[in-house]
Amino acid sequence: MKLHRLFYILPLSVTLLIHACSPAKKSTSAASSPSSKSKSELTEQQRITLTYTFFDAQKEKASGNIQAAADLFAQCLRLDPKNHAAMFELAAIYNQKGKINDALFFIKTAVDLNPDNEWYAMLLADTYEKAGKFASAIEIYQKLYRDFPNRIEFLFNESDALLIQGKLLEAIKIYDKIEEKLGVYRDMSVQKQRMYLKLGKVNEAANELEKLITSEPENLDNYSLLVELWQVNNQPDKAKETIQRMQKIDPENPGIALALAEQYRSEGKKLESFEQLKKAFSSPQLSNEVKIRILTSYLPLVETSPEMMDQALELSKRLSQTHLGEANPQSVYGDFLSVNKQYTEARDQYRLSLSLDNKNLQAWQQLLILESELRDYAAMEEEAEEALGLFPDQSLLYLFNGLAKIQNKKHEDAAKTLLSGSKLVVDNDQQQMEFYSNLGDVYDKLKKYTESDKYYQKALNIDESNVYVLNNWAYYLYLRNEQLEKAAEMSKRSNDISPNNSNFLDTYGWILYKQGKFNEALNWLDKAKQNSSEVSGTVLEHYGDTLYKLGRINEAIEYWDKAKKTGDHSELLDKKLSDKKLYD
Repeated sequence: MKLHRLFYILPLSVTLLIHACSPAKKSTSAASSPSSKSKSELTEQQRITLTYTFFDAQKEKASGNIQAAADLFAQCLRLDPKNHAAMFELAAIYNQKGKINDALFFIKTAVDLNPDNEWYAMLLADTYEKAGKFASAIEIYQKLYRDFPNRIEFLFNESDALLIQGKLLEAIKIYDKIEEKLGVYRDMSVQKQRMYLKLGKVNEAANELEKLITSEPENLDNYSLLVELWQVNNQPDKAKETIQRMQKIDPENPGIALALAEQYRSEGKKLESFEQLKKAFSSPQLSNEVKIRILTSYLPLVETSPEMMDQALELSKRLSQTHLGEANPQSVYGDFLSVNKQYTEARDQYRLSLSLDNKNLQAWQQLLILESELRDYAAMEEEAEEALGLFPDQSLLYLFNGLAKIQNKKHEDAAKTLLSGSKLVVDNDQQQMEFYSNLGDVYDKLKKYTESDKYYQKALNIDESNVYVLNNWAYYLYLRNEQLEKAAEMSKRSNDISPNNSNFLDTYGWILYKQGKFNEALNWLDKAKQNSSEVSGTVLEHYGDTLYKLGRINEAIEYWDKAKKTGDHSELLDKKLSDKKLYD
């Protein structure tokens, strides 16, 4: 049974309207709102005006027009300065707006005029709490409970006020009163246990859990709480004794294995601890939510500890096998395989997960990332299309699809996809820049150079220091043999920002080559060679071409031959080698 604090309710009732001007009488609801004036003090027209004004105020409040309602309730008070119903409503509005002093003025006056109205008293107590006057609030809750001894919510309100002040022992006493009325309930017992622990009273906290165990002797979750209490407070013998009690009730319960795993871990017995974890993960009785929570604790450790990675892989594998019909365990196993760079196996897990639940957007995104890592662009394009059929408003899926189409040489389709996706980006400059830079690339492939330059510029408007955009735009300008000064400026900037990048160095060196600055070009191409663990054939061929321009023919042929052996070279290389002559 869950016990909740009950707050005052502001009822909207026809009774409130009918009695807005009636003589005062005892009320147990905020709906009764007598006028302070007798019938003789209000004319018939005043009574009618007051009734309709109050009615209009309630309508405005119900419609959410709070300020209009407040103005009308204030108008009611001008007609009848002691109308406690209008005061109550104004106090509730000011309370809600955080105007606590104003709220206190009106609700205290309303309570003075009608001290027997519980709704007024509850609002006054709540407003006192917001004003930090907890002692005054507690007095009201105590009086309300005396007047209504069956209303347990007033005890909860009192305990909450005590807890806010840090008066834990007094709050516990109130909980004891509640327990006398309602019996032992889990939420309350756990709360009392926590309060005792904050007070450093470990045995008293344990006694609360023992009472809970007595009330539910077959519920092993209660024993698990007690085991955890003893373990955290460095009392292993008592923890073991509690685990033994659990084993007598249900020896195969996975909660026991978890408790033993923690016990062994605290004793430094790592192998025994992990064996118990494996046992727990192999049990279908232990929910996948609990298992995933345990696996989450491995995430900060797996990238730096091979041992922790092995454990995480083993546990996540058992999770997936034990819950074969559930999607989330399969993707969790895929997550750890991916972190361990087992991309093919991870892809299989994500595909299995999506076959069970294809509405998991994150699983689709992880799958597409893996396809990119595996360079399986055909699958990447197909799966991105499938994901877009399910999530047509997700810009990231358009980006994956567009990138795959670029790799698959479907440049017209790629341009359309990227353009569509770029219009869906919301508050994500990095992603917007990715769209624009790739549109710059693809439009260049389509020889739509004006569009290409436009989107490269849009990308740089978002981040003028993005080295990849600077390098790519410079590279394509060099290929077009256009705006070489601009290309050289952007390429030099990319190298200043990210020095020692072989590709960036090669681009700048080759632009200098195009400008006829052969000595400078050779220097930058030499840097490109030195800063690559495996020099590309393109760099070697460019280096040979530059040597040729400098009259160093034999050296040029030597580097062309090296480029030939890499398999990465221009279509003209064979002709260069056969004729021993440079062809641009």
